[in-house]
Amino acid sequence: MYIDLHVHTTFSDGLLTPEQVVKMAIKLNLKAIAITDHDTVDGIRPALDEAKKYTGFEVVPGVELSTDWNNEEIHILGYYIDYNNSNLRTVLLSFQQKRRKRIEEIIAKLKNMGINISIEDVCAKSKGSSLGRPHIALVLVEKGYVGSVQEAFKNYLNKGKPAYVPKEKLTPFSAIDIIKQNSGIPVLAHPGLLEDNSIINELISYGIMGIEVVHKSHNKPQVAYYTKLALDNNLLLTGGSDSHGETPLLLGSFDIPLDYFYRLKEIKRIFTM
Repeated sequence: MYIDLHVHTTFSDGLLTPEQVVKMAIKLNLKAIAITDHDTVDGIRPALDEAKKYTGFEVVPGVELSTDWNNEEIHILGYYIDYNNSNLRTVLLSFQQKRRKRIEEIIAKLKNMGINISIEDVCAKSKGSSLGRPHIALVLVEKGYVGSVQEAFKNYLNKGKPAYVPKEKLTPFSAIDIIKQNSGIPVLAHPGLLEDNSIINELISYGIMGIEVVHKSHNKPQVAYYTKLALDNNLLLTGGSDSHGETPLLLGSFDIPLDYFYRLKEIKRIFTM
């Protein structure tokens, strides 16, 4: 019995709708998943509604916030966040507007290179409100400028490539505050991607409540290291595939213990007593 606490849908940059994600999770015999789209909570309600059709299966409402500290990109997951809160939605809307501005700047750079795509083309690839580089990549593939999404990133969209535009981000400390202010549990996502681990101790001191120890980017020594770090600091252990619906399908590919979910759920229950 396993879980997956890091999943994206079409409401950000995933390829599967929330309903499709739930159906796939059921097919894979998962017991719980978390919907953690980038800077949006709009995919949570459809996933919860679909999950009601199945006994013994749960969806954790979540979000993933992109932050920056000392030129390091740091992602903070928020679990059991109050996704109906109007203040949270206002904050997330501002993030989405910044995402759109970034996309428009990338499109302008591509146009200067003779690659003609429009914001309308990109929006058509996103069924949600949170635009991202993967949506541009899909348009580039469709229009024949590249052969694959991977090629689009390698040639144009990755950091250091000619169409790259950096994100305008908040700090990880602000992200922790936003999540806690909206009844959520903040967790550091995929720390194995960090170039400088020293930020982790700062986040622990500030009040992060968990570490994502299992992730597609983590090898076994990293899983062991981050597990010990979390346990030594009395933090929650979480894990997820970070699936975007790609092939081969990552959803449910990692043996993430059901206990991680039960402990997360228990902490939420204690906080709401």
